[in-house]
Amino acid sequence: MSFARRDLLQRHFTAHGKENQDSNTPVSAIALKNAGRTPIACSNCAKTKTKCDKKFPCSRCAARNLPCNLRLPRRPHKAIQVAQPSAQLNGLPDQSSSSNSNSDNNSSSSSVSPHNGVSPRMHNGVVNILPREGSTNPHSEQSPPKSHPSAMQAGSPPIPNDFTHMTPLSGYDEFRDVSDRDNHQYMMDWSTLSSLPLGYDTGRSDILSPPGAESNSLVNGDVCGAGSFMQSMEALSSPMQPRTEPAFSNSDLGSPLIYSNNVVGSVIMDSMSVVQEIEVIITAQEGWTAFRCNPPVPSSTCPRTAKFHLERLEHILSSHEAWDTWDITLGDANFTSNDRISIAPFAPATRDKILAITQSFLHKALDIHRIDHGSPGSYGSPNSNNSRFIILPPPNVLEDFLRAYVNTFEHYYTLVSAGELNTNDLMMQLGNDKAASLLILLMIAQGAMVIPNTQARYLTGGLAEACRISLFDIIEKDILLSADPTVLRCALLFTIQAAWSGDKWHMDIAMGQRGMYIAMLKHAGMLEPRQMSLPAPHNRASTDMIWRSWREWIKTESRSRLIYSWVMAEQELSLFHDTASMFDITELGAAMPDTDRLWNAKNSSQWLEEFERTYDFSGGYQSPLIPRTYPLSLRELFRHFLDDDIIRQNMQLTPLQLRLLLHPLQGLVWHLRQLLSCFSDSVGSRKGSRTVTRASTQVRLDEVQTLLQRWYDLSDHYTKNSASCPVTQANLVMFHLITLNTVTSFADIEQLARREGLDGTYQQLKMLQKRCIQETEEAYVHCGQVLRLIRSMPKAVRPPWWPAAVYRVSLILWTGSVSQQEFIPQGGVSMYADAGPTFAIDNLPLDHHSINQYLRNRDSGVPMLTKRDGSLISFGNPHDILMHCIEILGEGVPTRFSEGIGNKLKRLVEGWINNQTNSSVR
Repeated sequence: MSFARRDLLQRHFTAHGKENQDSNTPVSAIALKNAGRTPIACSNCAKTKTKCDKKFPCSRCAARNLPCNLRLPRRPHKAIQVAQPSAQLNGLPDQSSSSNSNSDNNSSSSSVSPHNGVSPRMHNGVVNILPREGSTNPHSEQSPPKSHPSAMQAGSPPIPNDFTHMTPLSGYDEFRDVSDRDNHQYMMDWSTLSSLPLGYDTGRSDILSPPGAESNSLVNGDVCGAGSFMQSMEALSSPMQPRTEPAFSNSDLGSPLIYSNNVVGSVIMDSMSVVQEIEVIITAQEGWTAFRCNPPVPSSTCPRTAKFHLERLEHILSSHEAWDTWDITLGDANFTSNDRISIAPFAPATRDKILAITQSFLHKALDIHRIDHGSPGSYGSPNSNNSRFIILPPPNVLEDFLRAYVNTFEHYYTLVSAGELNTNDLMMQLGNDKAASLLILLMIAQGAMVIPNTQARYLTGGLAEACRISLFDIIEKDILLSADPTVLRCALLFTIQAAWSGDKWHMDIAMGQRGMYIAMLKHAGMLEPRQMSLPAPHNRASTDMIWRSWREWIKTESRSRLIYSWVMAEQELSLFHDTASMFDITELGAAMPDTDRLWNAKNSSQWLEEFERTYDFSGGYQSPLIPRTYPLSLRELFRHFLDDDIIRQNMQLTPLQLRLLLHPLQGLVWHLRQLLSCFSDSVGSRKGSRTVTRASTQVRLDEVQTLLQRWYDLSDHYTKNSASCPVTQANLVMFHLITLNTVTSFADIEQLARREGLDGTYQQLKMLQKRCIQETEEAYVHCGQVLRLIRSMPKAVRPPWWPAAVYRVSLILWTGSVSQQEFIPQGGVSMYADAGPTFAIDNLPLDHHSINQYLRNRDSGVPMLTKRDGSLISFGNPHDILMHCIEILGEGVPTRFSEGIGNKLKRLVEGWINNQTNSSVR
């Protein structure tokens, strides 16, 4: 029997075909048993655009002796669609048994175990999570009714809607119609989210899947007797892949674990003592461009880490279980709260807005770093079928991150005014939602960086990368934002976080892009002095006028604090990377920040009281518009410092202003140290002129040491009553490190540690030792003070660069110990033998009698290092010194940066032990 029209053929089989067929055979299989007729033209006729009689073989192919290849229609027949629900309700035992057998085979080859009642399935090496039993998909149009629970069992595969869903291009038309009809978005509506069952995983891949998209996992099965036919069609094109989790290989994860949405709780550890680290981060540590005490690895061989950061960020933001076990308590001894600044709770509108913008930031970053981001089906692309929803951590977790940010960052870079961090006000006042969200996300990432938790570590790495890309993007789209204080503040947060992140590529980017952001700061004219007059408030002024004066003062003060926070951050990077500063003292003409009491005033009345207490109003102000004197600029303050008239003029200096005075002193030390390193060690014919030049440079360096001692006296004068203040302690650490640069050459010390250019002769070692440390006793004293100050600081309030300070001290002490060992004659005794009583050089203040006596006379005592248990460590054993410094690193809050520094020191110990072993064997 032959039919000229396809609809007549379908109608005939629908009405009369079932009586001659097995009752269990679905309509889709009946329709395919057309006697010699094909639904559409064959492949040869379609390619040549020739009319086909739709027989098999067609007359054209038979006449030309061509192979006639059948093709299937892209759109399913209406009758098949009508018959689909009945097929689902009646069940297909043959298909189920066949599919279950295939499922068993697949599950035996995978190691993914069910979690929380969810059965993970493996299709083509990719984890696919089936829905929980009894739960329905709110986005599915064909959910099985509750009266038929057997239609979707937890252990059974999805039932195909019809036979055409297993064709190479099946599902596209239906998906296009459904997409146009439902207008799917990348963000889940909150009303939809609230209707989901408790614990529903919003990162599940089947939320936005088109109907039947998952059924191609059964392509290889013989469904309804059509398996052989489908196998002959597989070569035409690749079938549409279902929306599933990406497969993580062992090399990607650095571990044999396979991540899935519903097993994240078992993979991510939440113990403070055990933090799971990514292997590529550890591998790239030897490629750091700074802190090179071991033979460096070329950057071209270091693994790229940005993609891993983003994948982990996407993963933990797609799962509720990632934060179910959150138990970090910031009120314990490690996380001393900052009582100056409180944290305002997130408003629902603020959280929703940040969530939407975070989603766009993440998609942009994924598009850039995915290898296949240009393809229409790339995972994580906004235009792909694989886009996923993300959910921000719970409010209490976000507040913990912000509290950790306040405890660490705001102690040293005070940018939050009025004693409260209110993210809701930031979103409303800044006027730019993207810039405001970027700032809040960077605050969250900065706080998460100091929390020893795997989820927090994944969050900070991913947010840093996503925010870096979006920060650059918003500046590119609107160049005027390069002078916006909010954008420059975001750049400051990213630079500080990335520079001390412990990730090789983020550290390199921070050092490379800091010049661009500093240039933006300069080109915006923010460093120039401004002739501005603030209305001087008084008690007789109206409340509204006082409030406006307060808000105007906060705006001006915020600009000043942003400028000099950049100056401090750049000074730290220059010191620990041994580079020149990008700020000249002559260009720092902007007023320095005012006192913290004014800055932290919670309201206008409290600010007025502090204002009158800070400045002399004895004569009174008849008009509230009389201008007052602003704080001095750093350039003017340094001029007074050189003239030594700060105390004589009764100037009141804050710890922040004392810290800024170290900036020009560090620049002087760096330039003179660079000049000294350029002189040759050899003695030539023009010995006199060369010696005079070196001597004159050394005299200038001695003058800088005198200025450093003057700074220390000023600090002792102004901060004697606040010695336990973290800012004061950090200032003193910086002072000792800068002073160490006057008596040591750290570049030569690292060269010695790497054993570069050493032939092992006594003369070469002696010459190198003289270049490394010029004044051994003074270097030991300042190293001991750095260790003492760092160990006295609360663990969670230490500045982000404290591991770098321990690193420099450890190498200087180790170099002195190695030199002492190398130069002891065979059978001789140590230089400290019978030198006097021992004293703990890292447990006594700088003005202690034992230290002063040791500096005057080396034979007055033997310096030692102190362990936590009170035992002493001699300077005569390089191995013990390094191991002691590694223990000090372990006493603080573990971060990627501190762990990276510790790993470098461990490898240094192992390398020198192996070298000594090989030397003894030879």
